[in-house]
Amino acid sequence: MTVLQKLISCCLSLILITCHARSQETDSIKIYRSIGEGLQEPTQVEYIQVVNLNDLDSLDLLTKFPNLKGLSLIGYHFGTAPEALSQLTQLRELRFINDDFYTIPSSYQKLINLEKVEFIYDTHLNLQSTFDFLSALPALVELRIEGLYEPFFSDQILFPAQLKILSLRNNHLNTLPLGIAAIQSLEILDIGNNEFMELPSFIKSMPNLSTIYIDQQPFLRFDYVFSFLKELPALSEVHLEGNHLSREMVESLTRESLFKVFLDEDHFARTNHYTPHININLPPMVGSPTSTFKIPINSN
Repeated sequence: MTVLQKLISCCLSLILITCHARSQETDSIKIYRSIGEGLQEPTQVEYIQVVNLNDLDSLDLLTKFPNLKGLSLIGYHFGTAPEALSQLTQLRELRFINDDFYTIPSSYQKLINLEKVEFIYDTHLNLQSTFDFLSALPALVELRIEGLYEPFFSDQILFPAQLKILSLRNNHLNTLPLGIAAIQSLEILDIGNNEFMELPSFIKSMPNLSTIYIDQQPFLRFDYVFSFLKELPALSEVHLEGNHLSREMVESLTRESLFKVFLDEDHFARTNHYTPHININLPPMVGSPTSTFKIPINSN
C-alpha cells in the first residue's frame, strides 16, 4: 500500500469512527475516548475507544471497567493483536480499525460473549488466524471484514454458521468464498464496492437473505443480476447506489419483483441497520452529500 493510500485509509477510518460515535451518542450511549477518561468513572464505561496506543501495559487497565460492552482499537501498530484483550470476557462488540497486526492470539477464543466483530482497513490481517478466532464465538451474529489489501478468501474458510449480518465490502473481490453458502441464517449481506461480474449461484439458496448491498460494482451485469435476485425467497431490499442506474431502467428489469431497490437518490433513506458513510475509493468526492453510501453499523 502506498503512503497516499494509507493516508486516505486513515482519514476515512476517522470518518467511520465519527459516524459510529454520532450514531451511538444519539441513542444516549456515551463513548469514552481514552482509558484515562474512562478511569474517572469506571463503573459508567460501556463503550471505549483506544487510539494510537503506545503503552501496551495500559490495556491491562481495561479490566477496571466491569460494565464494558464495546471496545474499538484504532491505529494499533504492533504485529500481533494485544493479548490483554482476552481478559475482557464480558465484551459484546470488538472493533479493530486501521491496525497493523498480522495475527490474533488463540486466547481470544475466550471472548465467547462477542456478538459483533469488525476488522476495518486492517490491511495486514491474516485471515486464517482471524477465522480460527471467529469460529470459537458462539454468540457472534454480525461480522465485518472491510478494506483489506487484496485479500484471499479461500473456499475452505468456515464462516460462523449463526451469522445474521456479514459485510465484505471494499475488498477488491471478484468472487465470494463458497463458505458463505453455509450461513443459512444470514439476513444482510454487504458486498458493495467490489469487482464482481456476476453473483455466485449459492446466494439463491439462502432462505433468510432479506437485504443485499451491491453498490458500486462497475463490472456487474445488471440484466443478469435482477433475473437472479428475483429467485431469492426473502429478499426485500437491494442497494445499488453508485452504479449510475436510472430508475426507469431498474423498474423495467424488476417488474413484478417484491423487493425495493435503492439508487443514488435514495442515499438518505435510512434503514435500521445502515447509516451514510464516505466511500474509500472516491476520495475526491469527500464532503459532497452525493458521495455518501450506506454500510452496516449495528443491528440495534
